[in-house]
Amino acid sequence: MSRRCNLIGVIRKNAHITFALLMFSSTLNAEDDQRIYRDAYYLGRADTGLAIADNEQALMYNPAGLALGKGIYKRLILISPTIELSDDARNLVKELQAENADIPAALRKRVGKNEHIGFYNLTALILRRASIGVFNGQTTDILVHKSPEAGGLEGVKARLITSNGVVFGLAQDFMSQKLLVGASFKYMHRGEASFAANITDSENLNNMQSDDLLRQGLGSSADLGIMYKIPGRLGASLGATINNLGGTAFSSMSEDTAAPSRLKQVVNLGAAIEPGTKVSRFRLLGEYWDATNVLGISFLKKLHLGAELSVKDFVGVTTGLSGGWTSGGLYIDLYAFRLDGGIYIQEMDERVGVRPDKRLFFRITAGF
Repeated sequence: MSRRCNLIGVIRKNAHITFALLMFSSTLNAEDDQRIYRDAYYLGRADTGLAIADNEQALMYNPAGLALGKGIYKRLILISPTIELSDDARNLVKELQAENADIPAALRKRVGKNEHIGFYNLTALILRRASIGVFNGQTTDILVHKSPEAGGLEGVKARLITSNGVVFGLAQDFMSQKLLVGASFKYMHRGEASFAANITDSENLNNMQSDDLLRQGLGSSADLGIMYKIPGRLGASLGATINNLGGTAFSSMSEDTAAPSRLKQVVNLGAAIEPGTKVSRFRLLGEYWDATNVLGISFLKKLHLGAELSVKDFVGVTTGLSGGWTSGGLYIDLYAFRLDGGIYIQEMDERVGVRPDKRLFFRITAGF
């Protein structure tokens, strides 16, 4: 597809990629800006798990967990497509697909409500102490709001972020696997795009070209992780990560293209307990993200609480609390195939309880 494409025309003709080709961007959520991948298993329990991360979750959340277990081979993930979308996003796409779509009218009906669509995939070979993978992430958000700058008229903010690359992880265990230390290294292509205007100007999207809006570049980053398993029947553990060590800068793809925004160094802390029997296991997790406050978000948005009940690691129910909002999920693991699905709520405002965005998510994983 040519880069010089009619954006709204692309949406109307390609519903399966929905807003992903709108090439919009805007600072709608500082927390989302820093994320390059989200795991459906973790989303159901408020995206928690850095203190117990294992297998592919360790590669993307806390590389220290790669040292867990025995032997060499752990898991091969062939494909793991994840889709997440706001509960009203599908309806908006249908309206924009209409032959004579009234774009301002369709957007005006959704004042104050964020529309989100995300896609993630990870293909990875997970070995104990060393793993490699290829990841893809793409998110789009559209928000119609009352704009003081436009005299109280409705304004449109929209955002697209893409992150695609390779990741390599290394880990080592000490003290009879009580202490684990790991690092992961990513080399990625990052794309960002933005749009902000009065809603009456949204028709002008028909004349905008994708290369007028997109910023893209290449960059490398490193994450460090540590995990400590506390002896006892509770199966307690502590975890900490430093994501984007030293910050991640991107180099522009060409002289005509601006580089994407720098990813900031973020420190996350977590704890978990895992009491269980031979048949079932219960997990209770708590995490505090951005402990050094580089993102400038509120305390409650940094606090994440999660819980999980599983039976023989075959079927499980998850729940959680993040940013003052609840989440929940269900998974069925058939070893070669796994299904994850559920719902979570993302707070889009700097404060808690102001602008919730209810999102559905679903993933199918094939591997062995």
